[in-house]
Amino acid sequence: MKICVFCASSESVDNVYFKAAADLGKEIVTRGWGLLYGGTNCGLMREVSDAVKNGGGEVTGIIPQCIVDRGVSAEGISELIVAPDMKERKSMMREKADAFIALPGGWGTLEEITEVITLKQLGIHNKPIIFLNTNDFYEYFFLFINNIRKEGFVSKAYDGLYVVVSTVEEAVEYIENYQAKDFSSKY
Repeated sequence: MKICVFCASSESVDNVYFKAAADLGKEIVTRGWGLLYGGTNCGLMREVSDAVKNGGGEVTGIIPQCIVDRGVSAEGISELIVAPDMKERKSMMREKADAFIALPGGWGTLEEITEVITLKQLGIHNKPIIFLNTNDFYEYFFLFINNIRKEGFVSKAYDGLYVVVSTVEEAVEYIENYQAKDFSSKY
C-alpha cells in the first residue's frame, strides 16, 4: 500500500509539525506501507521521507521539473520521478496512491488535498482521505468548510468524503479499517 502524503516544504514551522511528520513516517514503515510524496528535501516533506527511509521503508517522490530546477530534489530515496509539470505530478500521485493524508501545509497542500476530495466527490476514485489536524492547524479551514455547507454550497450527500483526525494513530487506524462508501449524487 502506498500512502500519499501532502505537506509543507517549509523549514520555518514549529517543531510540533516536524514531530508529527516523523511519527507518521515511522507508522508507515511499521505497517509495511510505502510513502508517496512531493519529492523534495525540505520541510515536513523531508521529515516524513527521512523517517520512512531511515526505517527501511520504500519512498517514492514525484516532483515537477520546475521544482527540480530549484535544486531541492530528494536524494537517496527508493524512486524519484520527475514530472513535466504540476498537473502531471498530481495525476501520477493520484494514480499510484492507495490513500491520502494531508499534514499541515500551505497553498500546494490545500490545492492537492481539495483536488482529491473533489475527484472522490465526482466518483473518479474512492480512496481514503485524511487530514491530520496537528495542533488544530486546520481549525479555521474547517470553520470555512462548515460555513459553505451551512450556506448550501456543499451538499450533505458528500459528508464523509474525508476524515479529520488529531493523531497519527487515528490516521493509520482509519486507513486500516476503511470502508469505501458510494456517495450519492446531489443531482
